[in-house]
Amino acid sequence: MRMIGSSHFQNDVQEFIRKSLSSLPYVVVRFFLLFSHQLVSRIHLVILLLKLSLNEF
Repeated sequence: MRMIGSSHFQNDVQEFIRKSLSSLPYVVVRFFLLFSHQLVSRIHLVILLLKLSLNEF
């Protein structure tokens, strides 16, 4: 009886690990996309400022 309970617990743990592992890349991708979007907009801003400063000279 105890074996069944422990195997059921193991299955729960494996299921939890599988869910957290499958959701972790999703969170990382979401964070990366958000960060990269901010990074791209900052790069565009820097390029724009550089162009403006080059036009000044």
